Amino acid sequence: MGDKQKAALEALKRKADGDLDEFKTARRVRTSKSITPQASMAYANGAIRITRTPGREYTKNCINLKDVIHKDQLVSACIYSFFIAEEELYGYLPFSHTPGGIPIYIGRDPNFDVPTVEMASTQAGVKFQEKISRKQLDIIRPALQQLHRQRYGQNLHTFYAWGPGSCHSKILLLVYSTFLRIVITSCNMMSIDTELGDNHWYIHDVPKRSSASNRLPIGFEADLLSHMEALGTPKAFLDSIRGAYDYSTVKVHLITSVPGTCAGAKAEKHGLLRLRRVVKDMDLKLLEEAENLQLEICTASVGSLNVKWLHGFYDCALGKGTLGTYDGIRDSPKLKLFYPTMEDVKNADEVARDAASNIGCHTRPWDKAPHEVKQIFHHYESKDRGKLFHQKLILAYNSRDSTQLPYYVYVGSANFSQSAWGTLEHDKRGNEPTSDKKLIKLANFECGVLIPGHLVKDLLEDGTESWQDGIVPHVQNTQPYDLSKDKAWNDYRWTAAYREGG
Repeated sequence: MGDKQKAALEALKRKADGDLDEFKTARRVRTSKSITPQASMAYANGAIRITRTPGREYTKNCINLKDVIHKDQLVSACIYSFFIAEEELYGYLPFSHTPGGIPIYIGRDPNFDVPTVEMASTQAGVKFQEKISRKQLDIIRPALQQLHRQRYGQNLHTFYAWGPGSCHSKILLLVYSTFLRIVITSCNMMSIDTELGDNHWYIHDVPKRSSASNRLPIGFEADLLSHMEALGTPKAFLDSIRGAYDYSTVKVHLITSVPGTCAGAKAEKHGLLRLRRVVKDMDLKLLEEAENLQLEICTASVGSLNVKWLHGFYDCALGKGTLGTYDGIRDSPKLKLFYPTMEDVKNADEVARDAASNIGCHTRPWDKAPHEVKQIFHHYESKDRGKLFHQKLILAYNSRDSTQLPYYVYVGSANFSQSAWGTLEHDKRGNEPTSDKKLIKLANFECGVLIPGHLVKDLLEDGTESWQDGIVPHVQNTQPYDLSKDKAWNDYRWTAAYREGG
């Protein structure tokens, strides 16, 4: 080989080596851009948190949506909420107008998707109704799906629960490459709840199995899948997670409601009778602790309460073996209910006042409500001064020993009402497990978790001073209403012909 040929060959080799180096560099750049760090299991043993409102920026045991949704690492996601403020939630989700985006499933109560429902009704030639019927929903469902996809992306799959009451559950199921993140909360998907008001979040990361189980789901997994199916979650998503994750670290109990009457074998699956069964099985012996026991409720919506229903709720919350009837009873059980007065709302900050239409009291007219019912009401005062709330909390604890962990905590979507929990009624057919009771008047879809007290300490963020600091966002020693002047808060938007002085 001549010198010229050798020189030419060396030049070609240098060029080839240079091209190869450029290719390798470009590939590394592309790879570094395409690979993002995997989301890690931050809540492998579960967690209970409260919303990180502005005054809690540096407070332990607080959280926001940005802490649980990692947009770039999602494999798929399913979010169900009674109300969704799209402009405040959708920025956390990776929508795509081109094919191939990750599947995003969004469910809600159709009565709170008003503008799109109106458009879909017009397209389908159906008269728009203020309260959507099941038949109307079935007709306009395809148009609803298409309108949302045109607006947000081809990877969006919308679905709707339908019921005679409120489709009120609030659940996020976030699929990452190695685990499923479960979030059950009192927050509607709107910033007033997820950033600016007192709310609760139960979060649990369950690891992906090496291979999916073909066995029928049991326990928490079975209850969760059953409730998601009842809400109308598309089969494609449910099939993608069924049997795929290990729930062995989940020790809390799911408590749900679905509309209808619950009797016989179904009676202990929902509402008050589900609450009773879970507490009864925990064998806390709360009846023996009656002298020290304090049962507290904080709720964003109060139903039309009466003394008989309060006693039924109390019996179930204590897990009583025998359930009474309480016909003709006058005295209320030992309950504390935290709910703001008109004055409490006036004293809140401007943003909280503006959002106070999201809470309301159906025990009205207030002046004619039974004294025995009104005397359980206590003022609401947030520990983040000026804030209000959308939480739904049931707390059973020893009022004489602040160092003792609570007996149990419930957080979730269920307000203090018959529509959420149902009403006990004698079961003429008899049913020994339920003390011959059945549930009627269940009108809502609800979802929450009951957390055994002995778990609470390990569910708090490291450094949280006490369980009260970690999970109770309001002051617990506020005064009961002065019934000579205090009135439960209601907004004119809740009540026909309502006036501040009325």
